[in-house]
Amino acid sequence: MAAEIARMRPEDEPDFLALTCAFYQHERFVFDASASGRMVRHILSNPQVGAVYLARQDGRALGYLVLTHCYSLEFGGSFILLDEIFVLPEAQGTGLGKRLIDTASAYCRENGFGYLRLEVQKKNARAVDVYRTYGFRAEDRALMSLPVS
Repeated sequence: MAAEIARMRPEDEPDFLALTCAFYQHERFVFDASASGRMVRHILSNPQVGAVYLARQDGRALGYLVLTHCYSLEFGGSFILLDEIFVLPEAQGTGLGKRLIDTASAYCRENGFGYLRLEVQKKNARAVDVYRTYGFRAEDRALMSLPVS
């Protein structure tokens, strides 16, 4: 039986946070459960901000996808940022990641967004290859961030 992918509901928060924690540990990011919970509740309460999807098989959460709404003159207005995508190691190689990206693409089409963008660390060659196979194109840009708080 294939995993089912569905929009996250408020009662899914514990499973989402467990997956997020696993992803952040894998990427060596600092995980703050309180902040992550607050942010995902904000998305769930404000659909104009984005959407979150969970993948489950036999009731077990195996992966997730976070989409956020953005705006760019260059991209003709609104676009979607695939903010986070993660599949547990034991579910990798099953096509679940591709199905999550298909879900993101369908969300874009259904909601009138012409572009789906994502960030990937250059050192993550495996992910870069997967995204290129899917049709994403690398851009000759440097992603830069400025903390302002």
